[in-house]
Amino acid sequence: MQRIAIAGLTLHDTDVSGLESVRRPDPGRENAFLRGLSDELGASELVYLATCNRVEVIYAREEGELPDASDLALLSEFLVESEAEPGFVLRTGRDAISHLFRVACSLDSLVLGEDQIIAQVRQAYGKSADIGLTGNLLGPLFHNALQIGKKVRAETELARRPISVVNLAVQRLVDMPDAQSLVIALIGAGEMGSLLARTLTSSSLRPHFVVNRTFDSARKLANDIGSRAVPFESFLSGEFPVDVLITATGSPSVLIEPDVLEDMAGSSPGAHGLLGVDLSVPRNLPSMKGSYGNAGSVEVMDLDALRSIADRNRSFRADAALEAEALVESKLERFVRRYREDAAAPVVTELKQAADEILTRELRGLLSGRLAHLDDAERSAIERWARATFGRLMHPSVSALKRMAAENGGSPPDNGPEDDAA
Repeated sequence: MQRIAIAGLTLHDTDVSGLESVRRPDPGRENAFLRGLSDELGASELVYLATCNRVEVIYAREEGELPDASDLALLSEFLVESEAEPGFVLRTGRDAISHLFRVACSLDSLVLGEDQIIAQVRQAYGKSADIGLTGNLLGPLFHNALQIGKKVRAETELARRPISVVNLAVQRLVDMPDAQSLVIALIGAGEMGSLLARTLTSSSLRPHFVVNRTFDSARKLANDIGSRAVPFESFLSGEFPVDVLITATGSPSVLIEPDVLEDMAGSSPGAHGLLGVDLSVPRNLPSMKGSYGNAGSVEVMDLDALRSIADRNRSFRADAALEAEALVESKLERFVRRYREDAAAPVVTELKQAADEILTRELRGLLSGRLAHLDDAERSAIERWARATFGRLMHPSVSALKRMAAENGGSPPDNGPEDDAA
């Protein structure tokens, strides 16, 4: 079991700047990125899970060198391009399994019960499975994680009213006094941008403009929601004044510089200047808050700001979260026991084979010696009796062996120190 580990960062461990310091795969280069990362770690199996509030590597090694704290330096060398120390967190064995189960159930999310994470876990696992980077260690682990994620959604109140970072951002706009008159631009037409567009539209805040560096993508999304597609460069030129600018792209850098935001604020149609809502990691907008003279006021809300709102809302889901935690713990116990019993299976098989060889040898000697005078029917009756009796005698020993394996970390105890490695 200690062959499985999770290392990385979440917004519980760091801020947006910390997540921004961690490298993500370039579009179209995901497979090479995953293989390079697995080679760097010496991992036989690996899944890379990156969302707007976490970057985590779930990996496993074959028998031999187990995951340990020295892996964090390898991860930093591969994933961090700056000199900043991101402070990766390492979990191994049972802690790692428990963490992934909680992630899949949205118990570790910025917003308890958010409804996007289970799909993101499934997608991350699928990418690695497609190129052969998952096997008999991470395969069962992810299947169980997705199962408990579905169970929590189906059997608890945690997901009855779905909330996500997207919902929090939209609620921030809904709560504004003049919400219905806001002129809104959405930058980003990918998965997150599409979700934002649908959520805004369902809240009667349909974006006036959809902006994307690939204009065809912007046009497709704009047509879907009844908005206007705008080329990225045209939007930057200030031709389309807005009150609210929401970004959700995969860009690795800031898309709009502070002076451009100030100019936009100066020409915004409303009386509040410009509000930027940045849901991207890395951030697409610079950190800005305050008045900028004649240019107008600019405020940028990023995931750190949304985290403070999420923290205030956590208490409303406390009871449902406790119920979900109980389901996770029950699933974890079953998974760990089954994992450890499976780890002992080769020893059990070897024991049974050795016992069968001894029984066969002894029966052969008995039936060719003192009982050689018996006919075939009598010989068969004695052999059936001997094998049935021997099987009943072996059953308590095999059961005890499996039980000891489950209680001692995945392998039967020997005369030396307890081995907790599976």
